[in-house]
Amino acid sequence: MKKLKSILTASINNCQLSIVLCLLLSACSITKYVPEGKYLLDKMDVKTDTKNVDNAELRDYVKQKPNYSKIRLRIYSLAGDTTNWFKRTLKKAGEPPVIYDSKLTRQSVNELKTEIGNKGYLNADVTVKIDTVPKKIKLKYNITANDPYRIRNYSIEVPEKDAIKLLQNREKRNRRLLKTGDIFAMKALDAERENVSQLFRNAGYYTFTTENLYYEADTTLRSNQVDLKLILRDTTGMKRYQINKVRVLSGYDPILQRRFRAQDSTKYRDLEIVYDKSHFLRPRILYDNITVRSGQFYSERATERTYNLINSLSAVNKGGIIYKEVVVNDTTKLDCDIFLTQADIHEIQFGIDGTNKAGDLGIASNITYSHGNIFNGSENLSVKLRGAYEFISSTDENDLVNNNYFEVGTGVSLTIPRIVFPFLSNKISRRFQANTQFGADFDLQKRPEYIRNFFSLSWKYKWNRTKRTASITHSLNFLDINYVMMPWMSESFEEYLNEETNFLTRATYDNVFTAGIGYSGTYSNINAGKYKERLYTLRYGAETSGNVLQGIFSLSKAAKNENGQYQILGNPFAQYIKADFDFSQTFQLDEKNGIAMHAAIGAAYPYGNSTILPFEKRYYAGGPNSVRGWTTRNLGPGSYRPSDDENQDLTAHTGDINLLFNVEYRYKFIQMLEFATFIDAGNIWTIKNYENQPNGQFKLNSFYKEFALGAGIGLRVDLSFLIIRFDWGRKIYDPASIDTNPWVFFQDLDHIKKNNALYFAIGYPF
Repeated sequence: MKKLKSILTASINNCQLSIVLCLLLSACSITKYVPEGKYLLDKMDVKTDTKNVDNAELRDYVKQKPNYSKIRLRIYSLAGDTTNWFKRTLKKAGEPPVIYDSKLTRQSVNELKTEIGNKGYLNADVTVKIDTVPKKIKLKYNITANDPYRIRNYSIEVPEKDAIKLLQNREKRNRRLLKTGDIFAMKALDAERENVSQLFRNAGYYTFTTENLYYEADTTLRSNQVDLKLILRDTTGMKRYQINKVRVLSGYDPILQRRFRAQDSTKYRDLEIVYDKSHFLRPRILYDNITVRSGQFYSERATERTYNLINSLSAVNKGGIIYKEVVVNDTTKLDCDIFLTQADIHEIQFGIDGTNKAGDLGIASNITYSHGNIFNGSENLSVKLRGAYEFISSTDENDLVNNNYFEVGTGVSLTIPRIVFPFLSNKISRRFQANTQFGADFDLQKRPEYIRNFFSLSWKYKWNRTKRTASITHSLNFLDINYVMMPWMSESFEEYLNEETNFLTRATYDNVFTAGIGYSGTYSNINAGKYKERLYTLRYGAETSGNVLQGIFSLSKAAKNENGQYQILGNPFAQYIKADFDFSQTFQLDEKNGIAMHAAIGAAYPYGNSTILPFEKRYYAGGPNSVRGWTTRNLGPGSYRPSDDENQDLTAHTGDINLLFNVEYRYKFIQMLEFATFIDAGNIWTIKNYENQPNGQFKLNSFYKEFALGAGIGLRVDLSFLIIRFDWGRKIYDPASIDTNPWVFFQDLDHIKKNNALYFAIGYPF
């Protein structure tokens, strides 16, 4: 009782302290340290009357902005004098007031007028509205864009014949970035000039730059029209260069040139390779990862691709490319030298974690050894050992050790930096930075009631491609084999499963074999870091299992078990198909405010040799990345609700269909801290009508009534290298209570744990 009283007293004191601090901050004047006759810049905004210009982008050109955080400004004002260390510390944590400067306002007007003109609005008007209250000032920059200038005619004047052919081919492929009717904007003009320059540099014009080109624009026409010409400034950059020799200096570091001693050399096709002591990469591997070829014209694209390929090899610490002009038979050509510095190919990683599952404490550890060049082809071999031990609560005080739980496992993987498949050209690897992964895993779980083993074999291809506006990654599981078996179970557990009427519980512990193929990919824009951009990511994937086995067993007329299933290794194999789509997008309104949206849809269907999906392949809802008013695996399917006397087995809260929608508002009130408020909606459903999941089946005439709805608030700590997230969610609409009153938000407010969930997580939820 005394302990409870002390806890309550401490809680009351902490609450009182928080209230006092909030009152002090709110009562403290933010203009306390604004000099007499001066003004605090309280607010600033930029507005335009055209949708073609982003207001948030224009804010960058305003020379003076208000305080980033009013909270830090209040802390600064609260600190007062700095006669003691506490007040000095408090003042450092605060932010001094931004004093209005009229000169900066005039500069901002000029900057905005220049920038809006660069966007094609040459006749735009920029005015500033100034509102003053005692010691505070508010600025609003109003931009009247008026009609933009548009391109009437556009032509390119280049005298060199080969260059003219390049431009004509570009026209045929419709690669021109400027077209008739486009707004006369500097960003578009610069992009077109760079595009033409790249076209020439990829066709052999090694010394060509954007400085060789300039525009002539006639803006004297009526109706805001422009006649535009892109003209070659001079012909010094119009010489095409051929590649003479391509040489690799293996083990060479340009910074430490004197340490390199050429001890051996060889030639592989047209590639010359010079070694120091170490022959750390095979000639074939070097040739396959170098796209610059002797006899071809210089290409900036081939140079960049070679640079990316060699630096992606795990055996290479650093790679560089240098071109030198040489005269061969009175013709100036280019020698290409490629420098490779060997990486430290041995790596050991060790990790240890504490675990707490439902009050049962434990410890987990893993150790991984990697060799980054196991066969001198930059192949990465990784061997991992892992283990976990958990102290399970026991009612039998005489049998503490045997009632504990442990898990041990090992995994081996081999990553080869190219596509490994018969008759498939290595050009694919060079173009897409592809690799092949082989893996094998074994895991053993020992619990008081059973022993469970997990085996897996995988053969996977990965490749990616980066475009100007997007990054695309692909992963193909060419072969994915998993086998889960239970070689031993206690008599009591076996009796429990035999007597248990829950079909889902029994299916969860069945031995199961899966052998399938799957594909997954992501598509995302790459303009990260620019708050004015709309950042998005699309993830998609599909997988299937058991079809090949089903065909083989069916053609061979193999025998079936008593349940009408084919078996392999004495156990039925799983047969299903599954597909998922996941889309998230962030709208950054300005430096502080943003809105993030997320939608996910997935479906899986068991058929043929299966009546239900394997437990690991079923969907679940609730948790830190789902509907956050529900704890993990405690929502759905549909309006399913366990009876009061039913064992709360999490296997019952699984399904075959997943629908999820999230909206989150984010506000960064200081640089490291971000506040969020969110609304989540979603649920899972079963495709088939399972007896042990009543009201869980997906039905077109009722599924929309079974969307769970939750809302909450969150706090995120941005440490630059990671984001720590705290989220609190509360149920609003609970489909499990659809027969009574599903609107549970205002129910049981006196029970803090009921209808609520609190999460600690790393990273954003989507």
